[in-house]
Amino acid sequence: MQKVLLVDDNPNVLYSFKRTLHSVSNQWIILTAESAADALEIISRESVDIIISDLRMPIMDGVTLLGIVANQSPSTLRIAITGDADPVLCQQATLVAHQFIAKPIEPQELTRIINQAVGVSSLVMKADVKKAILKIANLPSQPSLYNQLLAELNKPDVDLDYLASVISQDISMTAKILQLVNSAYFGLAREVKEVSQAVFYLGVETIRDLSLSVHLFSQFDQALIARSGLGNLWDHSLRVASCSRAIAASSISDKKLISGAFTAGLLHDIGKLILGTTAPDFYSSKKYLQVEDKFQNLMQEKLEFGSTHADIGAYLLGSWGLPQEIINAVLTHHSFESQKPIEFTTSMAVWFANAYVCDFSNEANANGFQPTDNMLQNQVLAPRLISWNKACEQILSK
Repeated sequence: MQKVLLVDDNPNVLYSFKRTLHSVSNQWIILTAESAADALEIISRESVDIIISDLRMPIMDGVTLLGIVANQSPSTLRIAITGDADPVLCQQATLVAHQFIAKPIEPQELTRIINQAVGVSSLVMKADVKKAILKIANLPSQPSLYNQLLAELNKPDVDLDYLASVISQDISMTAKILQLVNSAYFGLAREVKEVSQAVFYLGVETIRDLSLSVHLFSQFDQALIARSGLGNLWDHSLRVASCSRAIAASSISDKKLISGAFTAGLLHDIGKLILGTTAPDFYSSKKYLQVEDKFQNLMQEKLEFGSTHADIGAYLLGSWGLPQEIINAVLTHHSFESQKPIEFTTSMAVWFANAYVCDFSNEANANGFQPTDNMLQNQVLAPRLISWNKACEQILSK
């Protein structure tokens, strides 16, 4: 059973949270601590899967506690909870907490947050891999985009639209911005899947402070890009994102879902970025590159890490509290074909877009994208293949 540790210096709050969680699930072991010292004592003697800590506590605050937990128990998912809008404290917490919760919080929302975290935990089984992922405060960005972001933020009058356009081209910035805006701390009534909306809600000052003060974003070292063998990752991800949006636009009219398809497409290979950062020699190794079959490459990842890059990407985004629709698309972008969809989904768009872009980029495939028998037999997919092919072809021929 998953162990959830609740930390708050107010015993009434602890009692309320514990009662809420016990009433909706018998799958968790609920532990409580009324101080940071008590919490650390518990973690020193037993493994804890999730810690939810108040930020404002006497003697040792929640930021310090979560920082210590990050070092002493890196496989523990860290969630900060606060009723204080102190911007400095919240900025500091962005580097040690995976998610944020604002007091007061509805019982259903607290349960949803924990359920999502528990739901993705099985995607990564190797303890050392899980620790490496949960240690990640941010992922490095493409250098040119990182420099464009800083240049814009240093201007006296920041162009919000331009800022959003820069962020929306980068995998890491997009993931981090969506992590922040979808945290319960902001109390938004709906999920945000589009960068332009996230930038609007956060505002220039918040993004500037987080970027310049606590280094919310970082730059991918050029030598590490070369070493990891992931130099074309951003171009590939943008192509898949653009094709995913075009596919969605040809299938549905909901503009928010269409924008969400672009975001999911951009993030679909974030697992490769994680592995390229934490195990930079893997993708440039002969055992990976010498295999042309993408499913054989997935097996190589499975053998090496116990999970594929799709699993690892979905695990990080789930830990960060991103919308489930995006998590599902990242998780199934290689395996969606084995499912039997009854309606159009973002996962379907990203999976098809990735398959099309991969085939389009394969010089040995002179005939371009070829649908599989499973695609042709699927009642949801088959009628749309022609329009999707045209949509992707128009994007990639530009």
